[in-house]
Amino acid sequence: MSCSSEPTSHDSDSVVPILMELLEHDPDTDMRRTAALSLGKVADSDGIPALRSGLKDSDSLVREYSAWALGQLEEELPQDAALDLIMALGDPAVNVKQTAAASLRNAVPQKSLSNLLKQVLAVSEVSTRRAAVQAMGELELHSAYGAFLLAVEDPDPQVRQYAIAGLGELSDDRALVIFRKVLLNDPDEGVRSEAAYRLGILGNKNDVPVLKQAMTNDPTPNVHLWATWALKELTASPDT
Repeated sequence: MSCSSEPTSHDSDSVVPILMELLEHDPDTDMRRTAALSLGKVADSDGIPALRSGLKDSDSLVREYSAWALGQLEEELPQDAALDLIMALGDPAVNVKQTAAASLRNAVPQKSLSNLLKQVLAVSEVSTRRAAVQAMGELELHSAYGAFLLAVEDPDPQVRQYAIAGLGELSDDRALVIFRKVLLNDPDEGVRSEAAYRLGILGNKNDVPVLKQAMTNDPTPNVHLWATWALKELTASPDT
């Protein structure tokens, strides 16, 4: 059997340890790539530890193929592997991010994923929290609404801004009251600007007074700019 052929269930028990060794330790990049792809074809949960290591490989294709392979398992991913995929959404390579997102959709139920994201937001360092909120936004998880609300209260302004953007991507009217509150009260200019922008996209006539208040009273030019833009968007709408 070659590495490029489809292993059968009969021989997967013998091939998985070999593929794991190749993925984790072979100095040849092509061999590591092939090993990651082959582990995905085998779809044996015994290969998860090596695939988790593959997500941290120096080669972006090895990371991508490892993320893909984790999404091929028939059973739900263990929590630690799912968390590694969440972190892969912060990978500098776009192909790795996209593949990790697809695997999360395939291998982790939305409710479980939302709970994991909440855990990450509650206990992790700031760089991890930022990656988690970005993940929620990219996945457009409607079940993550509660996690976004948690992130809006985060002490880090970048996390809060990602949370406002993510809520906006859900197009959920429940978020409008959050946008109004943030626009008038958040201490960070970027977060307030994001809230004004999202009101311009999703808002209605009920948001006009808040936007006028921000346009008049906010001391920063960027917030004034976006509040003015949002007002024009809403007042040009037949809804107003």
